[in-house]
Amino acid sequence: MNHATLSPAKRETNITQLDQMIAALEPLREPNPLLEHLHSARVYLLGAMPDEYLLSIESAKQVLDVLPDGNLRSSVDNTLSSLINEMSHESPQG
Repeated sequence: MNHATLSPAKRETNITQLDQMIAALEPLREPNPLLEHLHSARVYLLGAMPDEYLLSIESAKQVLDVLPDGNLRSSVDNTLSSLINEMSHESPQG
């Protein structure tokens, strides 16, 4: 694994994006694997565990079908795609 890291500013932006997605999904109030993956991603991002963070956001993207609302699903999909793309363009740790 490449152990890419985000700058502190990008990390804060990503945390904000994760928090916004989590807040949008919290009202669903049912066991939700998507929400679980997003919570895990947040923990891994805060813990400077980039590989685990990337795996969690990729896993979240794979379970988007749990969202019945097509607009919300599309919004979350776009955000997750952006986060994954950002991680794939980061430089590995030296």
